[in-house]
Amino acid sequence: MLKRNLFSEPGSENGNRAACSWTESVLTVISSIIFVGLFPVALAAQIMSAGSPAVYGSGNQTPLQFAGESGPVNQVSFGVGTSVLYDNNAFAIGSHGVGDEAFSFDSRLGITRQTEHLTASLDYMPFFLFYRTLDQFDRLNHSGGLTLAYKLTPRVVLGLSDRISYEDGSYGSLTGLQILSGPSLPTAVNQTIIPYTTRTLMNMAGLNLTFVKSSRASVTFAASEDQIKYGHQAGQALINGSGMSGGLTYQYRVTEHTSFGITFLHHDFKYQGGEVYGTGLRAQVESTIFSYTSRLSPTVNVTVFGGPQYVHTLGQVSPGASRTGDLAGSAGGSITKQVQKTALDLSIQRSVVEAAGLYTTTVNTLATLGVRRRLIGRWEADWSLNATRFENPLYKRANGKTDALTGGVGINRPLLHGSVFHISYSTWHQLSTGNLPISYNLDRNQIAMGVDYQFKARPLGR
Repeated sequence: MLKRNLFSEPGSENGNRAACSWTESVLTVISSIIFVGLFPVALAAQIMSAGSPAVYGSGNQTPLQFAGESGPVNQVSFGVGTSVLYDNNAFAIGSHGVGDEAFSFDSRLGITRQTEHLTASLDYMPFFLFYRTLDQFDRLNHSGGLTLAYKLTPRVVLGLSDRISYEDGSYGSLTGLQILSGPSLPTAVNQTIIPYTTRTLMNMAGLNLTFVKSSRASVTFAASEDQIKYGHQAGQALINGSGMSGGLTYQYRVTEHTSFGITFLHHDFKYQGGEVYGTGLRAQVESTIFSYTSRLSPTVNVTVFGGPQYVHTLGQVSPGASRTGDLAGSAGGSITKQVQKTALDLSIQRSVVEAAGLYTTTVNTLATLGVRRRLIGRWEADWSLNATRFENPLYKRANGKTDALTGGVGINRPLLHGSVFHISYSTWHQLSTGNLPISYNLDRNQIAMGVDYQFKARPLGR
């Protein structure tokens, strides 16, 4: 039934209404992001010293960079690109799916602004995909992000971040490898276990307020809202999710390059769909996380963290499926090395996360490795590998478990007049057992090759 529905042409009245509603919502959000990015109120700089390790607990991960590398500031940039793609499992179902070739056209808008009080960054990438035979995926996809930091006073900083995507499945070979440094927030929304290909809306927005008490101590109040919503498919069993969180982080800089922190976090997440765990489920997670961050050398940063988590389940649960409360734990760490020709990040963590798709609240064990390397000539390579396990010890009867291995490699080289040649490969492998909304295993591979062109950037002034 599932495969038959997925392979049929979308055309139901409900599906069309849902698609129109989603499109309007996404365009509204994207328009708001662009408006805020183009008309900022003012901008922000870091208050803590540049040599200090980043605050753990905010949930913001920064792109992995080479030593001495910095992004552009005070400019508007725009680029376009085109790629050819081979996808050996376009529907992301099973180990022997339907393969097809595709052609994509994308554009990228980037805006960065930095003044004495405000720092802002906006990126937006729409791309259109044309499969040779699977025309139900011939749609416009969107992804974008906004980060703002505004210095209200010399000791108070207001931060805002938002990342949104509205896409048909996963296309890492087209959107590029986004290698991040440092561990993610323990209760961050799952982005490693993927369901079958369907229209998916994901939005993660955050707001934080930091009070710098002294040159050593700061307190940050943070709030966030997350949403994952899957497109309408008759008979689908995927689980949608939405929730909010709030917390407080205290950070104390013990030495110039060493910091200690403690984070108190409350997370409230609601689920719709799926019957294995129940209907209308709601999970509340209370976390206390201790962290230690140190710059061991000019090129090496280390972070370790850990602490208890308490999970409370509400809603109409399946008989005998769940406990009303359970004590879990979060622990992990990361090491980042950045030199002129190589940048590397290794992160390991285990924590309770909000999954959606195949799971509700679950325990995730995750290891990630990301490497950037400057090769001979002007060639540059990016490589990433993620190994994860989702399991449900929080539920008595629902003993679902999913092991996944994902990875990718990309190679690029600048050509002439702002153009860049790139070739990339992405792979996903998942194996699931136990009680899940659908029996779901996956083997999928994509390879893409193309050329991007960057127009001359427009300066925004000082």
